[in-house]
Amino acid sequence: MNLVAGLDVGGSGVKAWVAGTNGRVVAVQQTPLPIRRPARHRAEFDPTDWWATCRAALADAVAQAPGDYLGLTVSSVRQGFVLTDGRVELGQGVLNSDRRGAAWLDELRTHRQLYAMTRHWPAPELTLPKLLAVRAESPRRWAAARRLLFVHDWLVWRLTGAECTEISYACAGQLAHVSQRAWAWSLLDDLDIPRSLLAPVVEAGTVVGTLREPGLGLPVGLPVVAGCGDTQLAAAGAGAAHPGVVCVVAGSSTPLLATADFAPLDPQQRPWVSTHAPRDTWAVETNCGYPGTMLGWLARILGVDVPELFDLARRSEPGARGLTAVVGAPHWTERDWATKPPRTLLGLDPQADPVDLAAAFTEGYAFAVRANLEDLEDVLGGATRQVVLTGGGAGPGLADLVATVTGREVAVPEVESAAALAGATLVATAVGSPTAGTLPSTRLSSPGERDRYEEPYQRYLAAYDALREHLPEADA
Repeated sequence: MNLVAGLDVGGSGVKAWVAGTNGRVVAVQQTPLPIRRPARHRAEFDPTDWWATCRAALADAVAQAPGDYLGLTVSSVRQGFVLTDGRVELGQGVLNSDRRGAAWLDELRTHRQLYAMTRHWPAPELTLPKLLAVRAESPRRWAAARRLLFVHDWLVWRLTGAECTEISYACAGQLAHVSQRAWAWSLLDDLDIPRSLLAPVVEAGTVVGTLREPGLGLPVGLPVVAGCGDTQLAAAGAGAAHPGVVCVVAGSSTPLLATADFAPLDPQQRPWVSTHAPRDTWAVETNCGYPGTMLGWLARILGVDVPELFDLARRSEPGARGLTAVVGAPHWTERDWATKPPRTLLGLDPQADPVDLAAAFTEGYAFAVRANLEDLEDVLGGATRQVVLTGGGAGPGLADLVATVTGREVAVPEVESAAALAGATLVATAVGSPTAGTLPSTRLSSPGERDRYEEPYQRYLAAYDALREHLPEADA
C-alpha cells in the first residue's frame, strides 16, 4: 500500500498522521504545542519549540508505519503567521486567537472596497490587522522581515526550503482578492505592505517542493504537497466540498462552510469567503461561536459526558419547559462578533430539572446552526441539498436534533480522520497516483417534527438580540 504522511497543526497541538491513499489511517502521533500569552489578548508561539515538536511527532508517526510513501502534506489553523529574514524566524509567531489587531480596525474600515475585495469584514483575529500591529510595535523586526509565512507555509518552508502561500490562508488572513484567487495588491499597496514580503500563491494540492529534512524516516526528495485551511480540509474529507452542501464542523467553535462555484458578494456583508480545497470552488463561511465549549461546561457540571447530554435532553420536551440557553451566535456579522452577548440561561426557576438544562443547551446549539444555515442559503440564493456534520462533537444526538430543528437531512460521515482522508487524496492526485481517496460512508438523520421547535427558536433569537442590546458584551 502506498502511504501518505501529514502534519495537522492546531492552535494547541499537532497531529502527525500516516494514511493509505484510501484514507485509512495507519499511524497517528498527537502532541501538545505550548502557547505563550505575554499579555491580554496576545497568543504567540516559539517557532523553534513548535518545529522541534512537529518534527518529532512526524518522525514518531512514520516510525509506526514503514512502507512506500507517495508524499507529505500539511494543514494548519488559519490567520497565524511568522516573519522570517529568509534564513531564520524573527521572534515569536503570532497565533490565530491573538487579537492585537483591534486598534487597526478603524483604519481598515476606511477602505471602501475592503469587503468587496477580501470578502472578510474587519476582525482583530485576522492576519491583516495583526500585521499592521506588528509593524507599529516592532519596527526593527519589520525592517528585517523578508517574508510573511502563514503557519502552513512556515512548515512547508521548514520541510523543503520553498517559500509559497497556499491561497486559502491568504484569503482567511484578509490579504487576498478572493474572487481572483490572488493577493489583494491594491489594498496592500495602500497600506504600505511591501509586495516582496508576500510569497507566490499556490492552490491546494500543488507539489511545492521536495523534502530536504533528514531524520524523519522519510526519503529526502519526497514530494511535499500544499494543503489548505484546516476547516476546508475537514469539509473535503467529510465529502462536503460540493455546491449545495453545507459542512458543520462541531468542535469547541462551530463554523459552517458552504461550497460554491463562485465567490458570492453579500450586500449585508455576512459570510467570510475564501478559496476551497477543490480548485475553482470557494468556501462560504459563518460561525456559531463556541456552543461546543458550553456543552462541555454543562457536561462537567452535571458529571456526564457530552453525548449523554443529548440522552438527558430527550427526557425533557421541545422548548426545555421554558428555559432558553444563549450558547451560540445566530448570525456571523461584524456587529455580532464585536458585541458578543454573555452566554446566558434564561427562564431558570427551582422547578428546573437537569434534563431541562440539557435540553436548553443542546437546543441553543441547534438553533444557532439553523440561523447560520439560513443566512448561508440566503447569501447563496438556494436551499441546502444536505448538511454534513463533522468534527469532534459530531455525534448522533446533535445530528438528530439539527436535522429536526433545521428541517434538513444531516449526514455524519463515518471517517476516522477527515483531514487524513482529504490530505491523502490531495497528495495522490498531485503525484498522479491511480488510487485516490473515496467518499466516506455516512449515517443519515432525517428531520422530525420541526414545528414543535418554532416557538423556542423564536424565543432564542429574541433573547440573543435583547442580551446583545442591553447587557455588557462578553470578553472574546
